[in-house]
Amino acid sequence: MITLNKTIRLFLDGIGRREEYEFYLDKFQSDHSACFALLCPDLGSIETGAEVLAFDLHFLLRLELVPAILLCGGDAARMQAALAVEPIFDFYPVDAGSLASFIGQAHAAEKVPVLVAEGMELEGTLLQLLPETAKRVHFIRAAGGLKSASGELLPYLYTHKESLQPLENLEFDFTALGKKLLEERPGVHLSVTSPINLLQEIFTVKGAGTLFRKGSEIQHFRGMENVDRVRLKNLFEASFGKKLADEAFLENIAHSYIEKEYRGAVLLEEHPAGHYLSKFAVGQEARGEGVAMELWREVCGKHEALFWRSNAANPFNSWYDKQADGHHCYGKWQIFWRGVSADAISSIVEFCCSRDEDFVP
Repeated sequence: MITLNKTIRLFLDGIGRREEYEFYLDKFQSDHSACFALLCPDLGSIETGAEVLAFDLHFLLRLELVPAILLCGGDAARMQAALAVEPIFDFYPVDAGSLASFIGQAHAAEKVPVLVAEGMELEGTLLQLLPETAKRVHFIRAAGGLKSASGELLPYLYTHKESLQPLENLEFDFTALGKKLLEERPGVHLSVTSPINLLQEIFTVKGAGTLFRKGSEIQHFRGMENVDRVRLKNLFEASFGKKLADEAFLENIAHSYIEKEYRGAVLLEEHPAGHYLSKFAVGQEARGEGVAMELWREVCGKHEALFWRSNAANPFNSWYDKQADGHHCYGKWQIFWRGVSADAISSIVEFCCSRDEDFVP
């Protein structure tokens, strides 16, 4: 990873947590595509936010990341004219060929390459460019990420699963485009955000827009039967940043819910008050893809009464609090529960607090 000077570091610190942006910087800089991302703006985002976009893209160039803008369809000429007032942009027709050479020349001149496809539709152009030109696409709307019909921002749009709620009225069928691209170009990253939230969308796990995903395949095992214990242990230790003190707790597991590629897992133990959530772990990259919420919905859909403990210093406790019916603080632990009867709360608190540490301090 490149050495970040103090000014850049302070700017990134204002965007998100250091371990998150360092993770994404390392990931982007190890990619060997012509550019690290294609940005597909709509006319409104350029006419109202060209200056903001130019500032953010200049910052990305300072990080040695090369973004490229793609302008397609009937508005391409108007968008090009709006961007042309900013000297950072360099324009090139998509059908002229040698895109990689043009992108390299623009980068050498410290400019942002703009690929213009005035006579082409967005879907066909992206299918032509992905994944050689880039493996990431950020659609930029003046209105930002996609919203439900009630106006709630949708962090994830699952293109291959039934939608939990209807979408807002959209000027463009993003759902159909996302589904097509994820089917035809598996492994690409697709999201929608606004010009002002672009850097937060790029460098934080939570993001600041809507991420398109097919949806994870969650496997359910009874106990630990057929579970790859080595991969599971690696997931836990990478997720928590600590070594497991003892694996004996695995013998008490009644249910295991594991993402197919072992990027996330939930382990449950049986208890008279319901099920104790022994472990909930998601790998760092998968956290930004909504795997945690997919696992959580799967578990909550099959188990009504759950309780768990978390270190009081855990930054995810605010998320836990939103999922729980209540919580109790005891020493270093916060005990959370949902669906547990009131007369069982004292017993689950005692159960949680009497357990040994699972990880080496």
